[in-house]
Amino acid sequence: MDLTIRFLSDRADLSASAAFTMNRVYREGPVRLTTLASKEGVSQPSMTQLVQRLERAGLVTRLPDPDDGRACLIGITSEGQALLDDRKRLRRERLAALMTTLTPEEQSALWLSARVALPLIGRLVANADCGTDGIGEHVEEGSAAPRPGR
Repeated sequence: MDLTIRFLSDRADLSASAAFTMNRVYREGPVRLTTLASKEGVSQPSMTQLVQRLERAGLVTRLPDPDDGRACLIGITSEGQALLDDRKRLRRERLAALMTTLTPEEQSALWLSARVALPLIGRLVANADCGTDGIGEHVEEGSAAPRPGR
């Protein structure tokens, strides 16, 4: 999924790592820098540098941590949210343009494939932070392809 977003996004205004970090802050709300580094899989010094660049650009801000007066949280600014919204709109426009190049049969096949693949990808993403792969977990009826031989 990350690879698809990378190719559909305009990388002139924001690096992929900066965009992923900003998206995480937006989705999860203000977060400590150490937690952000851990979830993004980078060192704390690397995340500190990235956050400083985003802060200088006015895209994120540091907020006081209500649980620890010595620490701060990283939050997204209205400018940062506007940039993410623009990037999302551009990705949708690019994807829509690509879809028009497909035949109706190809569009239907893609839609049917997405009905199977997206729930599986969603489970992998949801379980990534938990250290599990989601295999063997309950699957809602009709949300995944039947296993061979069933």
